[in-house]
Amino acid sequence: MTVEVRPATLDDVDGIRRVAEAGWEAAYGDILAPETRARCLTEWYSPETVERAVTEPSVGYFVAVDDGVIGYASGDVTRSESVGRLSSLYVHPDRWDSGVGTRLLDAVESTLADRGATELRILVLAENAVGVEFYRSRGFDRVETRRTTLAGETLDEHVFRGEI
Repeated sequence: MTVEVRPATLDDVDGIRRVAEAGWEAAYGDILAPETRARCLTEWYSPETVERAVTEPSVGYFVAVDDGVIGYASGDVTRSESVGRLSSLYVHPDRWDSGVGTRLLDAVESTLADRGATELRILVLAENAVGVEFYRSRGFDRVETRRTTLAGETLDEHVFRGEI
């Protein structure tokens, strides 16, 4: 079956949550404490929270589907109107390095460009080597490193920016 990238619907919520759990375990298993991962997933990926995000008109929310959801990405345009923000991009670890992440990023960039964004801002945990390499390989530049707190755990995160 061919991977389809399309706008997310309410029917995709369970699949998005499954990919989030697998992606967070693979990307952050050695970075975040298990209780931090569990708390973030519970807060940010509850069915109600994902349903709200998928149906929010200001958010461009996309899924990659191949016999079920295998990845998702979302973004919106910030108050400055010319800066887009990538809110999430996760691909099931079984499908890493298959081009799915690039296709999802392209969909978000295209939508945000249509809404007036000329650049994209991305936050990624500094120790997330897979994420850092992915954004660098797509031409984004790290412009800042700062401290952030996730569920009480403090870590470094990189801010990437690039033109879209």
